[in-house]
Amino acid sequence: MLGEEIVSKKRRSRQLSARLDIHVSDSTELDTENWDFVGSNTQYLLHNIHPYPAKFIPQIPKRAIARWSEPGDLVLDPFCGCGTTLLECALAGRNSIGVDNNEVATLVSRAKVAEYNETALVALSELVEDIDKIWKGQIHLEREKWISQAPDYNSRKKWFNDSAVAELSWLRSRVRELMEPALLLGMAVFSSLIVLSSRQDSDTRYAAVERPYSEGTATRLWIIRTRDAIRRARNTTKSRKPSQHKVYNADSRQLPFIDDESINLLVTSPPYLNAYDYHKYHRHRLHWIDANISFARDLEIGKHDTYTRPGAKPEPFFKDLKRCMCEWKRVLRPEARALILIGDAIVNKEFVRVGERLSGLGQELGFELERRWVRNVDTTRKSFNQRARIKREHLLLFKKH
Repeated sequence: MLGEEIVSKKRRSRQLSARLDIHVSDSTELDTENWDFVGSNTQYLLHNIHPYPAKFIPQIPKRAIARWSEPGDLVLDPFCGCGTTLLECALAGRNSIGVDNNEVATLVSRAKVAEYNETALVALSELVEDIDKIWKGQIHLEREKWISQAPDYNSRKKWFNDSAVAELSWLRSRVRELMEPALLLGMAVFSSLIVLSSRQDSDTRYAAVERPYSEGTATRLWIIRTRDAIRRARNTTKSRKPSQHKVYNADSRQLPFIDDESINLLVTSPPYLNAYDYHKYHRHRLHWIDANISFARDLEIGKHDTYTRPGAKPEPFFKDLKRCMCEWKRVLRPEARALILIGDAIVNKEFVRVGERLSGLGQELGFELERRWVRNVDTTRKSFNQRARIKREHLLLFKKH
């Protein structure tokens, strides 16, 4: 019986996936321009300093920025995630504003667009070399002290070995000796290694597994990754053009800190309905960077935990997106464009045409749906479990009149 149940579940999953594919392939109102970028390098410069499942590939905002903005323009990404759009703005000489409710996202975004002078990078390099020389003795010397200074939350022992806790706590204290912007880069790298130092199965699976911790793992990873990040930061500095960037830890449904009609272009990918829980999979990172857990959890739009409950309906997701789009309408300049990447979904075993609904919402609010594409997802790239079944995504180009 168990074998039959597993086969049945696999069959249902394939059927749901097929429904997602059938809908987009049958659409008759699509532009034929290719936005797939299959095989392209998505990890250049500082784009790879932190894992972020389902992140926006840089080629999409890069093309949008080049096509629908000018040097010196102001670009908004209201769901900035790990700062992909913002870094592409810096490289293209556009100013940017990024918004996210998750402090892991805002930390990484700030680290990507910070301006690193040689003084800051030398300070970080010196810390790397110092830690490389002394870390073994330091962690053993005051083990209980460092454990006592670690973030204290109910399930920490379930997820972390005491050796990992002591090491991470000591390492964090050393990184915090830095001044900005070196501090941003050092902490972004520190955040990147939290999951690897824990019993969390992976960045894409929130489950505790039996995994021994080898003392020195976190420190060695931080040293290797920070040396690489310093090199990438130097190259990014050489490649970027004059521009200014602001990143806000805020609710994307309310943007009072952005002036009316001040944005020249909006490029974003809202959270996919019922696909992921950013606050959950980044939860340990949020604790270790002293972030506001409830802010990240309670303000997350479209989260998997909400839309897998019995009787769940997709309407609250579209209500949230409508509030977001009302703000987009307010802050965009007349004739400005908004490029949105979104995927369809399954809620309560029902197919939800998210692309169609979002198109309709935009037009209801007075946007013109100027163009529309369907892009194929590169299935060779790492993806989190739920989104792996989404083989195609919608790209919607709205224009404000």
